[in-house]
Amino acid sequence: MDHSHDSGAADSLVGAQLRRTLWLIVGILGAGTLIALFLLWPSESIPVTPVGEQIAGEVLDISECKPPADDCIEATVRVTEGPEAGQEVKSDVFQDATSPQIDIGTSVWLVETEPGSGEYSLSEINRQPAIVWLLIIFAVAVVAFARWKGLAALAGLISSMALLIWFVLPSLLLGKDPVIVAAVGAAAIAIVAMLFAHGLHVGTAVAIVGTVIALIVTLALAWIFTGFVNLSGLGDEGSYFLNLQGMDFDIRGLFLAGVVIGALGVLDDVTITQAASVAEVKRADPSASWSQLFGAGMRVGRDHVAATVNTLVLAYVGAALPTFILLTMSDAGLLQSISNEIIAQEVVRALVGGLGIISAVPITTAVMAATLANRDSYDGAGQNEEGEDEHSSFWNSK
Repeated sequence: MDHSHDSGAADSLVGAQLRRTLWLIVGILGAGTLIALFLLWPSESIPVTPVGEQIAGEVLDISECKPPADDCIEATVRVTEGPEAGQEVKSDVFQDATSPQIDIGTSVWLVETEPGSGEYSLSEINRQPAIVWLLIIFAVAVVAFARWKGLAALAGLISSMALLIWFVLPSLLLGKDPVIVAAVGAAAIAIVAMLFAHGLHVGTAVAIVGTVIALIVTLALAWIFTGFVNLSGLGDEGSYFLNLQGMDFDIRGLFLAGVVIGALGVLDDVTITQAASVAEVKRADPSASWSQLFGAGMRVGRDHVAATVNTLVLAYVGAALPTFILLTMSDAGLLQSISNEIIAQEVVRALVGGLGIISAVPITTAVMAATLANRDSYDGAGQNEEGEDEHSSFWNSK
C-alpha cells in the first residue's frame, strides 16, 4: 500500500458528533498550550554578547600583505552601506586551504576594530544574498509542486520558525526550564504547523493527538536515558561555549530540549501518514473493524518506521560527521569510542528520537482506527450533494 498523506480522506467517514469530540480534545490541548505560552513568554530583555557594529562592504582589490607573509592577503574593501558608504578600508586577511575564497567583488562584513573608533576590518563573508535566493528558490519549488498545499506548508514552516525564534530560544536564554520550554514549544509548533499544512480534518486532529502523546513519550525517554547514560550535555562545542558564558544554563536540559525538537519534524510526517493510511483502508472496506484497521495501518507503519528511523539516524550522523571521522582515526575500539560523550550524546539523541517515532505509529494508528471503527457515529453529516465532505472537497481541490 502506498503511503498516503491526504489528511481529509477520513472526513466523510466520521459522524458530526465524533468530529466535535475530536476537535474538543484538540481544542483542550491547544488551550493548554496557549496558556503555557502566555505564562512562559519571554518578557525580559535577552542577554546579548557585544560584537561591535557590522557594516556591509565589497572587495575592490586583493594584494600581498605589507610586509609579505605566508597565507596573508590585503583586501581593499569599499563600504556599501551607512554613513561611511563609499569609504575604502584596507584589511589583512589570513587564509589557508580551508578558508572561504575571497575574490574581487566578494560581499563581506566589516566590523569595528574597537567600539566607536570608526576603523573597520574584514570580519566575515556576507552570505545573506545567496541564502535569500536559496530561500526564494525553495519556496517557489514547493508552491509550484504542491500548489495551495505547498503554500499552506510554507505557512506552517514560517509559524514553526517564528515560535522557535520568538519563544523557544529567548526563553532558553533567559534561563527558563529547557524541558518545559521544549515541551510547550514543540506542542505549539506541532498544532499550528499541522493545521496550516493539512487543514481542519479528522486526520489532522488525530495526528495532532498522536504527535503530542509521542512527544511526551520522547521527552520521558530522553530524560530517562540521559540520566542512565550519565550525559552532562557538554558533548558538543556549542554547549561547551554556552557553559563558559557564566550564565545559569541547564546544559543537560538543553540537550533534552534538542532531542524533542529534533524528533518533531519526523513525528509530523509519521502521524499524518498513519492517520491517512487507516482512512484509506476504511474507504476501501467500510465494514472493517478496529482490529482490521489497526492491523492494516501497522503494516504500513512498519515500512514507514524502517524508512524514517534510518533517515533520522543518518541526519544526526551527518551533522556530527567530522567528530565521527576524528574518532575513527584514533586507535580506540568501537565500544570505547561510543563511551566518549560526544559520540554517546549523538547515539542517545538518534536512538531516543527513533523510539519516539516508533511509539507514534501504534498510538496514532490505534486512535484513528478507534475513530473510524465507530460506525454508529457516522450519520453523513457535513457532506455536500455529491456525497463528498465539504471540508475535504475544499482542501483536496487544492
